[in-house]
Amino acid sequence: MNSTSESIYENICRARNQREELPLEYSLPTEEASSPDKPRFADGALDGIALYHMGAPDQDASLLKQAVDAAATDLDQAHELIGRWVTDGHMISVMNKVLQYVIERRQQLPPSEIYRLAAECVLKGAHREEVKLGLVLLALFDTDQNEPLKNALRILALSDEFTLYVVQVAATWTKSSQEILRIAKAVHGWGRIHAVAALEPDTQDIADWLFTEGWNNTILPAYSALECCRKGNLRQRLEGGLTEKEYTCACGLLMALLNEGPVAGISEVEDSVGLLNAFLDCSADKAVSPHRQKALQQIETYARDHELAQISERTRTLL
Repeated sequence: MNSTSESIYENICRARNQREELPLEYSLPTEEASSPDKPRFADGALDGIALYHMGAPDQDASLLKQAVDAAATDLDQAHELIGRWVTDGHMISVMNKVLQYVIERRQQLPPSEIYRLAAECVLKGAHREEVKLGLVLLALFDTDQNEPLKNALRILALSDEFTLYVVQVAATWTKSSQEILRIAKAVHGWGRIHAVAALEPDTQDIADWLFTEGWNNTILPAYSALECCRKGNLRQRLEGGLTEKEYTCACGLLMALLNEGPVAGISEVEDSVGLLNAFLDCSADKAVSPHRQKALQQIETYARDHELAQISERTRTLL
């Protein structure tokens, strides 16, 4: 850990705007430890691609295990070991190994020093993987009563790079769903995708937000469409009748479901034909508009491709 450079936490604090969000053009600074020939990913993209497409690669966690052991007696050595690991390490690949190691050695490791190591990585770390290590370790502790630390984590969550990891800590807090909703609203890229995946619709407000906005991200709505269809009760809403504004949201969500290029969508919906019929029923009395026509055109294409003759015929009569 380089104590003379600006920490990532400090950088995010400085960059956030009056809405308590990061500007859309913001990205994390390039780490000094990174190799110059490494490809540059958008914040959160490397972890997102690993989780949704490639699977996390298997990496060696021995340096991090040594760092955890060293933290018991020498925090400087622990940070030195972490600094060596972050040059090529990715937390998404080793976090389960690290967690399992700490849990298995909980009788030998002093909790206070592991907690201190985690907090220092989170608040003082100048490398994103170092910060992620701290967040992963913090998930093992009860942080619910530490409001200053919680506020710091809320700020870190504004970066799509860290939302996934902060959400794992926030899941242990009181009113965790409200905390995760707050985080999800403040991010718009991969962070929103991860927060939506973790968000439980245990209030009507959460279910409503998932239906109206949760799927709408700057990466690709398809990544969250299935989650928002299920958690936001799309079919029940269609069958209950929608206002024009709600119908616009339903069109966007349904089009995202139909885009199964990156991930599964409509094909994983229980009774997908019933869902499409419910949408067509709802569309019958809606005014002609660009979003209505685009959704119907996508349904007609999908129905033809999947030999759903009745859906295709119904759709053509509405176009």
